[in-house]
Amino acid sequence: MTTWAERPRIEATLLNPALLAVLLAAAARDYEPEAGMAWPLAFLVLPVVLHRPTRNALPRDTRTHLSTWVRREPLLRAGFPERAAAMVPRTREGIRFGLRAGILTINGGNVLGHLTEDPAPGELRQLVRAARLVGRWLAKSDQPSTPFALLGVAP
Repeated sequence: MTTWAERPRIEATLLNPALLAVLLAAAARDYEPEAGMAWPLAFLVLPVVLHRPTRNALPRDTRTHLSTWVRREPLLRAGFPERAAAMVPRTREGIRFGLRAGILTINGGNVLGHLTEDPAPGELRQLVRAARLVGRWLAKSDQPSTPFALLGVAP
């Protein structure tokens, strides 16, 4: 991974570890507040939430099952494996930052999110809302491996 000082300014701003940690904490909090989210699922959150076309195509609520959404959005699913692979180092960085900042904890292989409030209106709030939706959506899967299979990636 490129050192912080060597990163392009836009990348450093948009993919900063604090933002990534907040998004992961929002998803983990809404996944299952008491038990947390299986940590491999954290690697699915950011490629969905940060990719604007994917985020804009998300359903309004979790009544639309992930498998239905994937079937309706084949082009977004087609590019997902590459986006997910590219985000692995950033996701790890966001998890580490969140653990140090205390907005994420790990308990028995699950990631728990500890956010107390939503951000002010604007794009950050939209990102957090999308992350919360993705967390609730992933929680509806019977097994953590199901979303990986539907999105065409391996844990």
